[in-house]
Amino acid sequence: MDHTALLNRVHPLLTNGNRLSAQSFEALFGTCTRTERVSTQMAGWNDNGRSYGGGGYNNNRNGYSNSYNGNRSGYSNSYNGNRSGSSSYNSRSSYGPQKELPPEITPKKVPEDYVDEAERIMRSLMSGGKTVTTSKIRNLLSLVTDIYNKENISPDEKLQPDSIVKLNLMRVRVAYECGRDDTVKTFVAQTKLLEYLKGISTDRADLIRFAHYMEALVAFHRYFGGKEG
Repeated sequence: MDHTALLNRVHPLLTNGNRLSAQSFEALFGTCTRTERVSTQMAGWNDNGRSYGGGGYNNNRNGYSNSYNGNRSGYSNSYNGNRSGSSSYNSRSSYGPQKELPPEITPKKVPEDYVDEAERIMRSLMSGGKTVTTSKIRNLLSLVTDIYNKENISPDEKLQPDSIVKLNLMRVRVAYECGRDDTVKTFVAQTKLLEYLKGISTDRADLIRFAHYMEALVAFHRYFGGKEG
């Protein structure tokens, strides 16, 4: 309501000493007062909006967004940095050089001069210092002795099925003992026990020669001063 219209309404009420009641005052000025107050507030909001109102809010939003995006990128970089750093965790080099695996076992036949071979090998091993004990060699020999005692009296040229199974189990046992004791591992590698075991296949004569070879190894180990234990 503009001021001219307001005065036109108030003027008759103020003539002849009339007084406005509170209700009349609210009826006349209330709408104007509220309207001006709201208008003033809206103007203030609009003015303030340039600094901290609408625009400020947008600026804050942008600032928040930039900060958020910055944090995201920072987090991402940190995360990616950690991920790249984790490569050192996955890298085997962080644990030192990888242990070299032994070569694949190739089947071989025990040579006919196995006694001379046993002497040469045990002389070399015993001159090298610490070596396998006599008791450990005997334990390996005992694995084949049971098979030998049965096959030695057999008239067949081929091994019996249960003897083949026991030979395979002996290979497993020898490999296990190599993993437990480095002296056994060196002994088995030099004497080629795993290669000779794998080379027996189903031939009975090969088994008998292998058993004699094992006996020769035990004998020369003792001959060159091998220790019990």
